[in-house]
Amino acid sequence: MADQASNFNPLALVMVLAMGYLTWSLPRRFAICPLLIMICLMPLGQELDLFGLHFFFFRILLLIGALRIVSKGEARQMTWTQTDKIFIWWVVVSVVFGTMAKPSMDLLRSRLGDAYNALTGYFFVRCVVVDFEDVWISVRTLALLSLPVAALMVIENRTAHNLFSVFGGVPELTGIRDGHVRSQAAFRHPILAGTFGATLFPVFVGFWVCEIRHRKLAVAATMAAIVIVVTASSSGSLIALIVALAGLALWKWRQHMRLIRWTTVAAIFTLALAMKAPVWYLFDRLSGIFGGGGWHRSYLIDQTVNHFDEWWLFGTTYTAHWGPGGEVIAADPNNMDITNHYVAEGVKGGVLKLGLFLLLIVKCFKGVGRRLRVEESNPRAGFLVWALGVALFAHCVAFFSITYFDQTILMWYWLLAVITAVTCTRIEPTSFIDGASALKLSPG
Repeated sequence: MADQASNFNPLALVMVLAMGYLTWSLPRRFAICPLLIMICLMPLGQELDLFGLHFFFFRILLLIGALRIVSKGEARQMTWTQTDKIFIWWVVVSVVFGTMAKPSMDLLRSRLGDAYNALTGYFFVRCVVVDFEDVWISVRTLALLSLPVAALMVIENRTAHNLFSVFGGVPELTGIRDGHVRSQAAFRHPILAGTFGATLFPVFVGFWVCEIRHRKLAVAATMAAIVIVVTASSSGSLIALIVALAGLALWKWRQHMRLIRWTTVAAIFTLALAMKAPVWYLFDRLSGIFGGGGWHRSYLIDQTVNHFDEWWLFGTTYTAHWGPGGEVIAADPNNMDITNHYVAEGVKGGVLKLGLFLLLIVKCFKGVGRRLRVEESNPRAGFLVWALGVALFAHCVAFFSITYFDQTILMWYWLLAVITAVTCTRIEPTSFIDGASALKLSPG
């Protein structure tokens, strides 16, 4: 987190006050919309500093959302699941083990800040998104927001000037790599901006297929997601998009996913035997096709394995000696650039934190699989769930390219919460003629 004093742009202040009011006053199923607007359109340059604690504007909205849920008793509508419990344990381990790596107040504040984002972000969504109509309200909101984000990224790509820089938190002049302008909009890195588009692409395709009444918006949003990935000029997000396309194409072979999974495992094992370098240097090979820092990502995994004894228990706060030639982050000379979310999980809390993170993902995939079996006779409802599962897989692939260090992490929590809500409810298909919004869900 940035260590700086409070910073307010008058326009941003008006925006956060308006979004705060709407978060409190809107009907439950629309309460998520102001947070999604803030995620898409407000960089992290705007914040309120209280006693050394940094309240970025999305954190203020999450606080208002938490107070709303408590005051209106909306938590009673949430059905507790094993996934929710695993999520809580993951947060607890993140704070306790992550702080024990090198106990200090600064490290504790950082871990508590991450825990605040996780708990309030995930459970706010879980409490206000309780049926499928709520899910589609979120998706429609994101579809609408993707249009200005894509348009502004195109402008940024053509002018190399980021209009979001007036809010701080992002540079005014857009970065260029290998002759390509790397648009980033309100996100802190082009890869994060591209990941935002790539991971929403399958959700918008599901919207396109299943929500007949809003098909024009769904088509536009699907195109906007592609534009976001292209203008970000990020190989990592491009690979995530390609994986999402492949995942959607596998819908017709969903009955054979067990065979596909084991075939994939066998292919990776074969590559491991055939390659002279460890199998994770495949990222280096892929960078020869898609561009990007594939070698760095392969090297990072290599160093994580080689220095397992340094981080396995509580994680570590020092990775500077992992970097090639002493390469470190300019803002943090104690650490190399951790461009892998899985590695970051281990570094910030050891094997237990990483294990719980992976277990959380596995539980979500299993939930998607169970729901698909239930909806086998209802292909439209099944495709909705499949699209969410593909989005989850796209995130899992994107994690090999970047650590989510800005508001993108809230999109991850949103997806986890939505998948948990969808897979722990019972769909009663009253009518598909009017699209997916006609579905009625009840806890079950």
